[in-house]
Amino acid sequence: MHSKKHLSFPALRKTISKRLEQIEDPRRGKVTYALHDCFMSAFAMMFLQDPSLLQFQLRLQDGLQRNNLTNLFHVGTIPQDSQLRDLLDAADNDPLYKLFADSLNILQRSRYLDLFQFLDTGYLLAIDGSQYFGSEKLHCPKCLVKTSTKGAVRYEHQILQSVIVCPGIREVIPMAPEPIENTDGTQ
Repeated sequence: MHSKKHLSFPALRKTISKRLEQIEDPRRGKVTYALHDCFMSAFAMMFLQDPSLLQFQLRLQDGLQRNNLTNLFHVGTIPQDSQLRDLLDAADNDPLYKLFADSLNILQRSRYLDLFQFLDTGYLLAIDGSQYFGSEKLHCPKCLVKTSTKGAVRYEHQILQSVIVCPGIREVIPMAPEPIENTDGTQ
């Protein structure tokens, strides 16, 4: 299947950027880095697979006199790694879930999702649970609380992640992650 314009990287970046511009920035006063730039920088960091976004950009800027964050991801001001983490840790992630719906909608309209049908009746979903945060000191109201038999308390965040898969196709289509939460009201 040939690549369609609305499935290209520029189209993906535009969809993500539009959604991120709709997120209200709760910070007040003088802001050095736009919330959009921080989220797009995080997307770039994951896309480019580099542990330090700023160092990567500085190497490019020094060597090639070009900056991929500006050119490819339309980031105006590049935040420092620590500032990026602080801002994103405090940000509400709920609006980001709409990005998954946006992407799935594009795949459905383009009929690309049809390639993933299994036995022409539905889709196969691979599901996995994962812990992505754990601490004995740091915690928030959404943390799962685990108490050992010796009374030690551990705070955790876990998610259930699913992807659409199809035999013979290497790519997968990620679905929105689902936080695992304590729903019975006990610790």
